[in-house]
Amino acid sequence: MPSQGPLTVHLVRHGETEWNRDGRCQGITDIPLTPKGLSQAEAVAATFAAKRPGLILSSPLQRALETARRIAEPHGLGCETVAALREWDQGELEGLTGAQLLGEHTEFFHRWQQDPAHTPPPGGETLETLQSRAWPVVDRLREQACDGSVVVVSHTMTIATILCAALGLDLGNIHHLKIDLASRSTIVFSQFGLFSLWRLASLNDRHHLADRLR
Repeated sequence: MPSQGPLTVHLVRHGETEWNRDGRCQGITDIPLTPKGLSQAEAVAATFAAKRPGLILSSPLQRALETARRIAEPHGLGCETVAALREWDQGELEGLTGAQLLGEHTEFFHRWQQDPAHTPPPGGETLETLQSRAWPVVDRLREQACDGSVVVVSHTMTIATILCAALGLDLGNIHHLKIDLASRSTIVFSQFGLFSLWRLASLNDRHHLADRLR
């Protein structure tokens, strides 16, 4: 029998922005949701309607915060913003399209494909640095609230590095994790006596998004 109830953490990616739509590197640039992104946020919020989360944490970037507020408002909850949950700082790459990235930063792109953990964008941060600030926010939740559920609204690479840490995956495997707009990925922490672990309950769940929102 577990010595304490499981803690469920729902990792939610924000809805669409103009830069998502245009295929631009976004990083820490603060871009709001498009009308489609707001609809996506409302769709993912509806999946939490039946059960009130115990806590909602959000990146301070407005695309995440707008999504988090749509989850929180039906329950009369606030959103706690946590700077460490912001997206990967992509430095000089921010605002570039995929074609521009390949044309202007070819060497970086190939190096990052080979060693994503330790290859920072020019003027940006490594994924290892991103993980070192984001993962403790989630891992500490097991000490603060061992029963219940928490919603964490964040970004693609932030969520992916959190998942790698929770599941004991090397960051070199991050290319295999797909985190779509307005998706839910869920991890659960359980403790059985002296034995404890995080496990994956769902990855990149988008069943709540109708075809018109994709």
